[in-house]
Amino acid sequence: MMVFPHRFLSVSLLSALALAGLVSIERNLFGVSYFSERAPQVEPYNLWHAWVALSLSLAAVQGLTRDVAGLGAPVLRLASRRELWVCAATWTLATSMALAFALDPLGFSLLAREDGLVEWLSALLIFAASGFFAAVSVGQIRAARSGTERSAWVAAGFAVLFAFVFFVIGMEEVSWMQRVFGIATPDGLLALNKQQELNLHNISTGFSELLYYTGSFFLLTLAPFIWLYLRKSISLGRLDAFAPSVLVLVASAPMAAFNSDNWSMLPTQMMVMMTVIILLVIADIALRAGHWREFVVLTAGAILIVAIQELFILQASTLVRLWDPTEYKEFFIALGLAIYGFETWSRLRSPAARLSPLGSRPLAG
Repeated sequence: MMVFPHRFLSVSLLSALALAGLVSIERNLFGVSYFSERAPQVEPYNLWHAWVALSLSLAAVQGLTRDVAGLGAPVLRLASRRELWVCAATWTLATSMALAFALDPLGFSLLAREDGLVEWLSALLIFAASGFFAAVSVGQIRAARSGTERSAWVAAGFAVLFAFVFFVIGMEEVSWMQRVFGIATPDGLLALNKQQELNLHNISTGFSELLYYTGSFFLLTLAPFIWLYLRKSISLGRLDAFAPSVLVLVASAPMAAFNSDNWSMLPTQMMVMMTVIILLVIADIALRAGHWREFVVLTAGAILIVAIQELFILQASTLVRLWDPTEYKEFFIALGLAIYGFETWSRLRSPAARLSPLGSRPLAG
């Protein structure tokens, strides 16, 4: 059965039109660039802006669920004990990072500096994701050459693409090891690069960040949610292994909470709000089946996103650098990518041992 997400696409078009209108309002009435870095404010206009984002977010999630409703009920599975511990650890870490900011803004900033702990952990996690997909590509090429399945060539192609993209992102994160090896920035980049570093993303920092965050949202949040509805009626063979699970969604969801300098943009607000709504929708699915552990984890995650994001909005004036929260955001993106790479590798290494959307046992009912 073919599914055309016309409701979701309609809301997406409406969101694009709303964005164009907001850009025009802020440029003509306030004389500011909409996509500029600035501290979040709590004024009547900003509250109205957030209401627009919330309305569009609710419409987008509702439209998406109605688009795929014809495929049947979503297939959610019980979480294993290990997966619940991973989710709990992730949210504990996110809460600890937020508390670190509240108690010691300078320490919070120092951890987020170039070549600091957060940046290197982010890079290492992305390199791990790249490594897992590289291993997947090797395994699938071997399977294809043995003649067991032609679809292995397609899987290998996807794995190579992911491995390459994640490797480039990891190298961009640490400026291609520029400071490690003492490499001077080429003259051609000095005038173009915002931070005079050996990387491409700081040539147009705002656009590259928005592209990276949006792509991460689609891969780590929206794709697992959609797959809950598609997995029962659609089979892609080996490519099913590339569908990110709800574990990936929950583990990376704190990325939605760490925004400050880019909070005023409609795409950022919608990604935050849609993440919260999606977590609550999945929590409702778990509750209807009577599975309280999953319900508590998902609901707690949604609440924590709201609380942490509110902290960075209300206390933005105490940030040492307005963009420091985005460094932590990128850490949770990297964590999600690493888990995604690991579970894809695990699935294709042992086809019989499939990782479920959230755990390994089917939900009753």
